[in-house]
Amino acid sequence: MLNKFEKFLREDGWLIFLLLILNSTPIIMAFSHTEDILFKSLLIDGVIEFYFGAFLILIFCAAVNFGLKKFPRVKFFLQILILLGFSISFVIDIFLIQTFGITLHTHFIEIALGTNPATFKEFLLNYILNFKIILIIVLVILILRAMIIKFREWQNKFSDETLQKISRHTLIICLPAVLILIFGSSDFILAAALNGTIFYRNLDNSYTAVKNYGSEPEIIAEMKKPHEKIIFDNSKIPYVILVLGESETRNHMQLYGYNLETTPLAVERYGRGEIFKFNDVIACANDTSAAMKLIFTFAEKDTDSENWYKAGNIFDIVRRAGYRTVWISNQSPVGWLGNLDKICAECCDEEYFNDVAKRNDKNIFSRDLDNVLLPVIDDFISRAHEKNFYCVHLYGSHPTYIERYPQNFSKFTAADEDKPDDLSKKITAEYDNAILYTDFILDEIFKRFEDKNALIIYISDHGEEVFEDGKNFAGHSPENLGNRSMIEIPMLVWTSKSFREMYPEKIAALKNSADNPYRTDLIIHTILDLMDIQTENFDAAKSIVNEKFDKNRPRIYNNKPYNKN
Repeated sequence: MLNKFEKFLREDGWLIFLLLILNSTPIIMAFSHTEDILFKSLLIDGVIEFYFGAFLILIFCAAVNFGLKKFPRVKFFLQILILLGFSISFVIDIFLIQTFGITLHTHFIEIALGTNPATFKEFLLNYILNFKIILIIVLVILILRAMIIKFREWQNKFSDETLQKISRHTLIICLPAVLILIFGSSDFILAAALNGTIFYRNLDNSYTAVKNYGSEPEIIAEMKKPHEKIIFDNSKIPYVILVLGESETRNHMQLYGYNLETTPLAVERYGRGEIFKFNDVIACANDTSAAMKLIFTFAEKDTDSENWYKAGNIFDIVRRAGYRTVWISNQSPVGWLGNLDKICAECCDEEYFNDVAKRNDKNIFSRDLDNVLLPVIDDFISRAHEKNFYCVHLYGSHPTYIERYPQNFSKFTAADEDKPDDLSKKITAEYDNAILYTDFILDEIFKRFEDKNALIIYISDHGEEVFEDGKNFAGHSPENLGNRSMIEIPMLVWTSKSFREMYPEKIAALKNSADNPYRTDLIIHTILDLMDIQTENFDAAKSIVNEKFDKNRPRIYNNKPYNKN
């Protein structure tokens, strides 16, 4: 038996060696966090994963070697297939570790499933198609190739006695896993071994992400059902508009104390008493899809976020209250598997996607500026109903920042920014210019309702990290690697003169609630409260403007209570 094992190692030892190297990303990830308090636990978990993964790799390679000896072509094909799978997974993990400090996670796959061509192009340009990443990938390939050649040279030089020692030591190392398999739980060892292999782990993450994403037609059909019974309806406001921004942290807004004049128009309106700003609001998620699932429904982050589409949603409720619901978006209804924009739009009476309207005369890999939505809003106003609920979804400050504004909004330059190097200064200036342009877009939307009885609520889906806290990173990441900038967002309420005169009690409530701590998965309660609509799941303690608001409700982020201070 030992002789057969020695022969197996001489024939396929190179493959085992290479797969073990490719399977080491959990340990590599741990060492990328050496200054983190999580380093020790990450390293222990990484070593355990690597051990059980190595056991499965050995079993697999042995099974292929012994079971397919009479079918060399099939054996070779299977070996190349598994090697290719491990290699692709390794490159993806190394890229994610270098960029985000984490291996492939369902979070990334879910985002990819809802990604449209233009966003995918920008992701490539921002994170992958740059010299540093390409150099790393090339180096990884060259190093692995050199290691294969060198190891095969070593193999050929191994004496039978040396190979015997290697065989004995290999079997001794595998003994604990074998004992667990025999005397313990075979399910445990199988699960540990599978999860310890990079290829299976990434396949499993992909399957979980697809499962979590769900079926778009089934979700839409479920959301169109009247889940919420309306208990009280005194809604009379002719125009209620929810503007959903993109990737905007309040920490780069002049209105919230930022040192550059990024929101001069909002500051002016705030000074005139038209805008009410909320100073302690955080996003319910780090990415758009996860946030949208909770913003528009009664589902909450800490409870039933998995079944979000089975909870009551704002579109169904206000439509049954007599409002004409309209979805206006500069984002895309197209994703690899579908996306939240399309789902929300299908729940409204009318929808407008700039991507769809301009598809015949523009490149699908391009994105228009948010000003394209202004004439669309004008059109819906020109044929308004008695009561109207508009949701306007901007592209805001989404990377690539320089593509979010026209050249005449290039107010800030690298010289204005306090960052460690020229590149981070340049990118931060571009982000600030994108914030400046969003300030202009919001002001233009406000102008269109100045002569009407109107209420406009603005929030961002999530924030954005722009080289904060000494990090060399711009963007947003999974929650377990996130920070304050990724969730600290603006929440503004603009009211027209007519609204302020008609609803002095609501104006007083807005003024008195500016410092209330809030998270956007509860905003449906605030919207309904301001609209004078109550349903069976409406909770006054979850409405930021209600006198019964619960200020002591914990806001959990990355499994910890968030506190502004």
